[in-house]
Amino acid sequence: MAIHADFITKPRYRLPLKDEPRDRTKYPWRPAAVLALAMLAYLPAQTPTLQFSSTTVPAGNGPRSAILLDLDRDGHRDLAVANIRGSSISLLFGDGSGAFMLLDSLDTEHKAPHAIASGDFNEDGIVDAVTANKDSHTVALFLGDGEGGFLAPTFFATGQGPRWIAVADFNEDEHADLAVTNRDDDNVSILLGDGSGNFVAAGTVYSGDGPVPVAAADFNGDGFIDLAVGNDLSNTLVVLAGDGAGGFALSLAVPVGLSPKSIAVGDLNQDGLSDMAVACLLDGSVTVLLSDDQGGFTVSSYAAGGGSFGVVIGDFDGDGKSDLAVVDGVDYQVSVLLADGLGGFAEAQTFPTGFAPHAIVSGDFNRDGRPDLAMPNTGDNTVTILLNETPFQESVHEVAVIQKLYADFFPDPIISLVGQPLRLLITTNLREHVNRLSILPFISQTDVVRVGEIMSVEFTPQEAGTFQIVNIGHGFSGDIIIVKDSLAADQLLIANGRQHVSLIHSNAQSKIYPPTIRALKDIPLTIFNISLDDDHWVSIEPWVAAPANTSPGNVRPGTVTTFEFTPSDTGRYVIQHNVHGFSGTLIVESQVTTDVADQGKLPVAYTLVQNFPNPFNPVTTLKYGLPRRADALLVIYDVSGREVARLVDGIQPPGDHQVQWAGKDQSGRNVPSGIYIARLLVPSKAGVTPEYSKSIKMVLLK
Repeated sequence: MAIHADFITKPRYRLPLKDEPRDRTKYPWRPAAVLALAMLAYLPAQTPTLQFSSTTVPAGNGPRSAILLDLDRDGHRDLAVANIRGSSISLLFGDGSGAFMLLDSLDTEHKAPHAIASGDFNEDGIVDAVTANKDSHTVALFLGDGEGGFLAPTFFATGQGPRWIAVADFNEDEHADLAVTNRDDDNVSILLGDGSGNFVAAGTVYSGDGPVPVAAADFNGDGFIDLAVGNDLSNTLVVLAGDGAGGFALSLAVPVGLSPKSIAVGDLNQDGLSDMAVACLLDGSVTVLLSDDQGGFTVSSYAAGGGSFGVVIGDFDGDGKSDLAVVDGVDYQVSVLLADGLGGFAEAQTFPTGFAPHAIVSGDFNRDGRPDLAMPNTGDNTVTILLNETPFQESVHEVAVIQKLYADFFPDPIISLVGQPLRLLITTNLREHVNRLSILPFISQTDVVRVGEIMSVEFTPQEAGTFQIVNIGHGFSGDIIIVKDSLAADQLLIANGRQHVSLIHSNAQSKIYPPTIRALKDIPLTIFNISLDDDHWVSIEPWVAAPANTSPGNVRPGTVTTFEFTPSDTGRYVIQHNVHGFSGTLIVESQVTTDVADQGKLPVAYTLVQNFPNPFNPVTTLKYGLPRRADALLVIYDVSGREVARLVDGIQPPGDHQVQWAGKDQSGRNVPSGIYIARLLVPSKAGVTPEYSKSIKMVLLK
C-alpha cells in the first residue's frame, strides 16, 4: 500500500555519520522515501480464545536463544539452545508428540553464545549451527555429524560484542552467508560462505547505535537480499540494501520502540510484501512495520507486556492470518496478538513461562498442523513448551499437498476461492534438503518442508487467477488456481474432466489430513496418499478395498500411492483405516446442472492438463485453456532440456484448446521412446516473469 506525504506526522532526520557525535534523543528517519507513523487501535468484534498446554524442559546454564532443527533426522522437531552463562549448546530431542528431552550439551569453547542460527554450510545435506559469542568476538561453526550431534567448532572473527546472526545468500553464489551484528562497534560483519564450511570476511557496514537483532529479506523489491537491523541504543530500525554481490548500504531508518531486541519477517497484511515485527524491551511493545511497496513502511505499535525480548509470526488461531507471539522477559509470559489480516492486531492474550524468558521460536512440535511455541528461560535454566490446542476455524479451506522430491506437487492444480482462508498442509516423501517454497504474491518463502512432518502454510487470496507454488531449492512448481466462487471451481473441474486431491495419513497421531475431502459425482477422481509413519490398510467403500492385513498396506511411508475411481453416487463415505481404526470422510456432491459450453463461458484461469493417453504411442492429446486472448507458447522438450517441437507459438483466442503431438520433432522425424516435457508459457506484458508457466511429463513408448 503506497503512503502519501499528507500522512507524515514526524520531521525527517538523517543518520549521523560514523565519526559524528550522536544525539541519542533523536529518531533518524528515512531521508528520501515516504513513511508514515500511525497508531492503530483496531480490535476485532470477537477475538477467539487461544488454548495452550504447558510443559517445562531442563536446559543448560542461562539459555539465551534457540533454533528448531531435526538433529537426528528422525522426522521430529528438535531444539538446539545456546546457553549464554554456561558457554554451551543444549540439544533437546523431540519425540514428535510435543515432548522434548535434554540428551546432550556441547562446549562452545568461546564465551557467552548470545544467539544461534542454522543452515547447511558445507552442503552435505546435514544441518549445521553457528553461534555469536559476545565475549570472545567470534562466530563458531558447528558442522552436523548426521547422528544427532555436531563436530568440534571452527571460529571466525567478528567485531566487538556480536549479538545476532542472519543467514542468507548475499552474493548470489548459491552458498549460505552470515551477517553478524556487533553491538559494541555499531556495525554488521559480513561473512561470505564458500559452500565447504569456510567463511571469508567481506567487511563491515555501519548500522547505527548498538545493533542487536538482524533479519534478512528483500525489503525493497529489487530481487537482492537486504538486512534489517535493530539499534538497541538509538531505538531505530535500519534497512541495509543489498547489491547482490555481498555489499550493503544504508537506505532507511525508522523509529521503533525502546531497545529493539528481536525482528520477525512475514506478510502481516496479506499483500504479498515482506513486513516486520520488532520486539522492544524497555517499553514492552511490539512495533509493526508494513511495507508500502516503495521501499518504505507504515509503522504502528502495540503493548505486549513488561519487557519484549523476542517475537515470532504464525497463525495461532487458524483463521489464515499472520498473528504475533511476543515473549515477555519481565512479566515471565508470552503475549499472543491475533491479527485482523489488514495489519492490525487485537489486545494480547498471555500465557505464563519460566523465569526471565529471553527468546521465542515457533513450529509444529506435535504434528497436528498448529504452530506451537518454545521459550528459553534464562533465569531458571529451562525451556517452556506451549502446545497449541486452539480449535481451528472450520471456514478455512484445508488442502493436503504432497511434494515428491525433485519432481511434482500433488494435487496440481490446487483450486480455491477468492476471500476464503486457504491452509496448505504440506509434506514431502523422501528428504528435506532445501525444500523451501514460495507462493507469490502471497508467501515469499516458507520454512523447510520436512519428511515425517506437516508444514502449515496459510493465507487468504484476494484476487482470482493462476499462481504458482514453487520449490525454491529445485525450481519445479505447481499451480494454485483462485476462482471467484464455488460454482466457478466446479465448472473448472468439469472442464478439466478430472479431479485430484491428496491425503496425508498418520498412525502416530490417529489422523487423516485433511479429515474431510470433497468430490463431484461422475468425474474421475484421483486421491494421492502418503503416510508419515506406518503402513496403512485403507478402504473407501464401495470403490477402494483394503488389502489383507498381513500384506503391505496400500498407503505407505515415503511412497505416493493413488486411489483412482469415479464417484458414482452422492453422499458421505468413510475413508477407513481398517487396522488402526481412525477414519476420514469423502463427501460426493452433484455437479452443477448448467452446461458450461451452452453458456459460452470462458476458462476462469490458465490451464494445462495432463496429456491423454499417457504413456502414449504414437499420438497424444494436450488440452489447455486461456481465459483471455494471449500470446501462448506450447513447446516439447526432451529430458536434457533440448527443444524438440513447437506445437503452439503465437496469439491464441480465449477458450479451451487442444493439440495433438505424434512423437515427431520440428523437422517431422520420429523421436525415440522416453520421457518428454510439455511446457505452456504465457509471457507477461513486462517481459520478465511469465504470466503463466506450467510443465507436464509425458512418456512415449514404442
